[in-house]
Amino acid sequence: MPALYGSFRGPSATGRYTYRGKAPVAREDRAPATSEHDKLIQSLAAHKQLLSQATSAIRALTAARNEMIAQALEDGLSVATISAVTRENMRAVRTIGLAYGDLHPSGLSRSAHLEALKAKSADLHTAEEHRGRIEERREALIAMALRSRACDDIELASLTGLTPDHIRKATRRIRRPG
Repeated sequence: MPALYGSFRGPSATGRYTYRGKAPVAREDRAPATSEHDKLIQSLAAHKQLLSQATSAIRALTAARNEMIAQALEDGLSVATISAVTRENMRAVRTIGLAYGDLHPSGLSRSAHLEALKAKSADLHTAEEHRGRIEERREALIAMALRSRACDDIELASLTGLTPDHIRKATRRIRRPG
């Protein structure tokens, strides 16, 4: 067996990966807009995190509201009433009700269901507006990065979690210098 191991020579004899890429560019060798570039990167990363949190909150609120809709249907509220309170179309309310087939009557009053649905729908609407504001700020940061040439499409895509094609399509109307 020692002959097998002796036949491997060089840095990869251990079987580990050896990085052979270029050395990273020193901070001093970068373009003069490094501070602006760093600020944009930090802002885009923060907005990506905020957007992720907002989307998660919307998902949780939607699930809770959908369960409330199904329970209200099980307790005898009409599709039209629930649709009016939640601002969902009647087809969506019916579909939500059908998704929860194993519910039992809760015994809550009609007014209790309506108040809970109103409150949860308002919370959901507020969360969606918040996510919209975050997306608007992200689009403004993307536009600023492209105008100042701090980042290119590929780098912006990686920082925002969007595809490069989405970045290009969303920023076609933005004037790029040069």
